[in-house]
Amino acid sequence: MGQVRTLYVKHLAKSLVEKYPGRFTNNFEKNKEELDKLVTLESKKIRNEVAGYIVDVIKMQSKPKMEITFRPKEDRRMGRRGMGRGRRK
Repeated sequence: MGQVRTLYVKHLAKSLVEKYPGRFTNNFEKNKEELDKLVTLESKKIRNEVAGYIVDVIKMQSKPKMEITFRPKEDRRMGRRGMGRGRRK
């Protein structure tokens, strides 16, 4: 299970990554330094949470997107009955 983060942390991290796309990486320590240069946060804990979530956002962006395909209804019905058994009489 993942860690629960507040909407404030998520929104701030995503908006910073969009606004400054080349400044953040998947390195937590470098992201902390960049955050110190860009914004003034209330505490170290929030800075660390934002830096950690930025790492997650960067990783999500680098993952290939899944392609979703749909099969026609006939194919789905055939799969449920078991292929190759034939019709019952």
